[in-house]
Amino acid sequence: MSNPAPPKLLELAAHSLLSNEASALPALEEFTIDLFPPLLTAAFARGHKKALKALVQAWPFPFLRLGSLIVQWPNQDSLQAVLDGLGNSSAPSACPSLLTKVERSHGSLRLCCRKLHIEEMPFNSLIGILKTLELDFIQELEVFDWFRALSEQSLFATQLGRICNLRSLKLAYYHWTFPPEGEQSSSCFLSQLSKLGHLQKLHLSYSYLSGNLHQVLRCLQAPLHALEIRSCTLLDTDITYLSQSLHATCLRKLDLSGNNLSYMVPGPLETLLAKISGTLQHLDLNHCRLKDSHLSAILPALCLCSHLGSLGLSDNPVSRAGLLSLLEHTAGLMELKRVLYPIPIECCMYLHGLSWGPVNKGRLCQVQAEMQRLLQAVQRADMQWSPPLPSPLPVRLVQLD
Repeated sequence: MSNPAPPKLLELAAHSLLSNEASALPALEEFTIDLFPPLLTAAFARGHKKALKALVQAWPFPFLRLGSLIVQWPNQDSLQAVLDGLGNSSAPSACPSLLTKVERSHGSLRLCCRKLHIEEMPFNSLIGILKTLELDFIQELEVFDWFRALSEQSLFATQLGRICNLRSLKLAYYHWTFPPEGEQSSSCFLSQLSKLGHLQKLHLSYSYLSGNLHQVLRCLQAPLHALEIRSCTLLDTDITYLSQSLHATCLRKLDLSGNNLSYMVPGPLETLLAKISGTLQHLDLNHCRLKDSHLSAILPALCLCSHLGSLGLSDNPVSRAGLLSLLEHTAGLMELKRVLYPIPIECCMYLHGLSWGPVNKGRLCQVQAEMQRLLQAVQRADMQWSPPLPSPLPVRLVQLD
């Protein structure tokens, strides 16, 4: 094991200065600007609130980047000290909220972030954040919340359409409204989605999309690299459209977990897998009610996915024999290293397509031992096959007003 790299000279100097704040802080204006970044990092790491406030007030650069510091040292007091410095206030009680500071700065203070995660917050607060942020900087947006009124959906869609450089969009619990075929609506969410010309990853979950996936996908300007449509009650027509769309030949990741795909085999599912086989690297078909016969039917198409690196099949009622057959047939996929396989039906009960405890650990250990022997026999010790922990029926958290 190699020894860790010694601290840089500037880092050592920063820590030394912060050890004596009383003498160091009044002399900030005399410091070389190269010392400010390591000083800020050291102050954030050690929670020096006075130093943080002073450093922000004297910051010599046009940009103040805090994202990595907040992730590495998530401390509310440190962030408050930075806000106090931005507001140039002498007491925390006089410091307005972050959004208020940006609004009152009249353009001198700009709030930017590359990744924004929003979950269970009042709708007015959500819109307030989007209106205050520099939307051009956002590349990843995750929204896990319900919009209870059409007016809220429309207002959110308008703000979404302004995030012109968005690369990744995750939406959960969104109540989709689709116009009749052939009818266009300027206020429709889809028309705003069509403005996201750089979108590469789309994640939709716990939303009702039955028979309407084509309306979502055909409004996108460029092919997607990753598509996750989880628990959206997809129909066979949705899978058929996906296999015929421009996205099919570019997808590197596909997640269809939580959709009942059992009645799509034989049929659309194998067609889709064959179509995306040239680029697919990650495939998740967890909790899709697939049995042995279904796996057997999709195996020829699955074995065409020569670049596949990970495969998720948990919570499917598959037998021990079905698992061993799957392992034997996919052993030729040399890039496949990780497989999340379902607990076989001989080891637990299945209820509504989900594995349900208790798990017979003795039988499961026997199956795992058989799989390890088979992995050695086919010379694929580099493949990691692991079962998930048993879980109860999924629970959706509801925020009460």
